[in-house]
Amino acid sequence: MIAVKLMKGVRILLVWLLGVGLLAWGQVWVLSIEGEIGSGTVSYLRKGLSEAAAAGADGCVIRFSTPGGYLDAAISARDWIMDAPLPTIAYVDREAYSAGALLAIACERIYFAPGGVLGAATPVYFDQSGRLEEAPEKIISAVRALFRATAEARGRNPDVAEAMVDRDVEIEGLVETGKLLTLTAAVAAAWGYSDGEAATLEDALSLAGLAGADLVRFDYRWVDRAVDFLTRPEIAGLMILIALVGLIWELLIPGFGLPGTVGLAALAAFFWAHFMVGLAGWESILFLLGGMMAIALEVFVFTATDFGVAGLVGLVLIGLGFYNSMVGPFTEAGQVISAIVSVSLALLVAIVGSFVLLARLPRTKLRLGGVVLQQAITSRVTDRGGLRRESHWVGRQGVAVTDLRPVGAGEFSGERMDVICEEGFLPKGTPIEIVRDEGFRKVVRQAREVE
Repeated sequence: MIAVKLMKGVRILLVWLLGVGLLAWGQVWVLSIEGEIGSGTVSYLRKGLSEAAAAGADGCVIRFSTPGGYLDAAISARDWIMDAPLPTIAYVDREAYSAGALLAIACERIYFAPGGVLGAATPVYFDQSGRLEEAPEKIISAVRALFRATAEARGRNPDVAEAMVDRDVEIEGLVETGKLLTLTAAVAAAWGYSDGEAATLEDALSLAGLAGADLVRFDYRWVDRAVDFLTRPEIAGLMILIALVGLIWELLIPGFGLPGTVGLAALAAFFWAHFMVGLAGWESILFLLGGMMAIALEVFVFTATDFGVAGLVGLVLIGLGFYNSMVGPFTEAGQVISAIVSVSLALLVAIVGSFVLLARLPRTKLRLGGVVLQQAITSRVTDRGGLRRESHWVGRQGVAVTDLRPVGAGEFSGERMDVICEEGFLPKGTPIEIVRDEGFRKVVRQAREVE
């Protein structure tokens, strides 16, 4: 009997020692959020938490020293923390204001460094004169509910979280009406928002029961900086412009070459960056594809006459696709305006550039289309000696049945076809003559008489 009890005691001791050993020799990943919370922060947290889980880490510590940042980015980052498959620990090293407070509350445990503070999270924006103003009541209400839900999910007093966002929330003995709540380490501990005070990160790990664990520091990467850079409104607008000009160019020139390759690369970079932030989704891509299909129909089926309904619908869909990828439900008013301006300017410049390109194409020998994939769709062949076999269309005369700006339609002996005007513009009813046959359309100029 004694031997049996002794054996059980030995087994318990071995299990305990094994647990301590595993705990002491495990890994804890350390992520740092410093400065403004933006698009790169989302990419950084997403990758760091995923890699920590894949490495089998015992936990992940997020060190905070941030004044806050953009609400859209904070919401996406909060979701990644809430869904993390490993324990998350917040260490308020300096301050976790505004958006930083939301991310700290999303962690399972919170530890404070001496002098650390948490709170002051009411949403604000810059007005047209550059002054800082509180967001409208609608936004404050939504953010207050978000803070409350996050606190409830982590078992913390939700009224305290609401008081960080809304001045109208009063908690007896903590904060009065008209003031935003900011917690110090001692006050946070008294109200359930701190699991302890630790002078160093290692002390915080000891309090969390992770003493002796190997620390793996996950640093901010160039990818995260790239996401920050590419999601800036002015850079996003430039990528939209490059993508549209390149793809429209390929629609107008035989083959697929350098312009299309550059356009697709810009398009991919735009959607990749905004997908990493959590803004771009399938609906954005569907809008874009629908718009490109409408533009293609306008150019090849409806002949782009006066740039009709299909073309306008295509432009609207493309604009919606890009705009939807840049703006979320909590995007600040200034960012919304910047997104609208960026998308609108990019579309306008792309349209003007396309018309300029069409006006110059008949007069130039520059053909970048077909550098990658050459298509033999023209009906004439020119060799080094200048010998050519002309199409039977060259020299035929007809009349413009639409305005040529410079693309339109002409009629030749009762047959209607797409044409492009060498002069750049000719009004409807002008006698025209085919001077070159480019297979999918004919290059024309004004004729003196019609046969």
